[in-house]
Amino acid sequence: MVILSMITYNSYSKMKGSIGLEKVLDSTLQVPYKSFILVDDSEDETATVVRRWCEKHGKELVVSRSRLYGHRRPTRATARQTAIDIFFESFSDGWLMFVDDDVVLRSGWWKWMIDSRVLENPRVGEVWGINWDCSPEREKFLALFGVNLKDYLIRKFKERGGTHDTLYRKEAIEGVRIPPELHVYEDAFLHFYVTCHGWESVVNPVGVTHYHPMYAYTNIRQEREKAEVAIKAALHYGICEYEHYKIIRESLSHRFKAYLSLLRPVLGFLPMLLVTARIYGFKAGFAEAVKRQYLKLWFRWRILSTSRRLGRIPDVCEAILG
Repeated sequence: MVILSMITYNSYSKMKGSIGLEKVLDSTLQVPYKSFILVDDSEDETATVVRRWCEKHGKELVVSRSRLYGHRRPTRATARQTAIDIFFESFSDGWLMFVDDDVVLRSGWWKWMIDSRVLENPRVGEVWGINWDCSPEREKFLALFGVNLKDYLIRKFKERGGTHDTLYRKEAIEGVRIPPELHVYEDAFLHFYVTCHGWESVVNPVGVTHYHPMYAYTNIRQEREKAEVAIKAALHYGICEYEHYKIIRESLSHRFKAYLSLLRPVLGFLPMLLVTARIYGFKAGFAEAVKRQYLKLWFRWRILSTSRRLGRIPDVCEAILG
């Protein structure tokens, strides 16, 4: 009934210092699947580790590198699309399940699916499990602003999708063509492709423990690259997280106010420092506050220099369904 799929890039090396890729794979054994699609663009032994694990547990393994679809290099979008294409080419099963390489399915994930009888509902095209953080920093951060972590995670999924642990009905993703440049937001494109076609999306509250949560900024260059993709995703495909939407809308409609808004990240540094210092301590909190406010400033500036050429945020369903 279910085909499992994972897209990887040096996942064995990445997870070696954390819980290990094998524990991620072990957690999927609660799901009734016989075949595993691995799209691996790694330079390490990730494919060998997954192959050894599949042999141990009697899983059929299909391994591929990303098909490029005319793009100059592999991206998360090309990998995700490759997995979907292999699913349609090689299997007749009704559901494709993506599991990220840095999550562990919590005990009871599949039991909740059975007890809730979600898969028996012919209107359901997507089931996503909440991506619970492995550490408490983001929950503490949100609590200081009176925001509940569960509510926040579900809202973010509705805004931008997610493939941490997500089931897709075969009919719901038939014909999808994820733009290969979406190295970020390829999951959002897939989510909106399903929901814009009228399929229901269901949240599995058991979810996963996420061992690479995005509550902290680590690499400035990588975060800027993600922000660039976020701007393009908003202005080309209508995929836009709420905080980005407010900034982009202001830039498009009130240019003078938008330029004045460049002061907000500067003026907001001290309040942010008070928050990050409480969570991380003063030294680490200072660095975290600098990174956060710098990226906010840079994001606003990039929108101002980009949005003038592109005009408006399109309706997401009109943009994706064409």
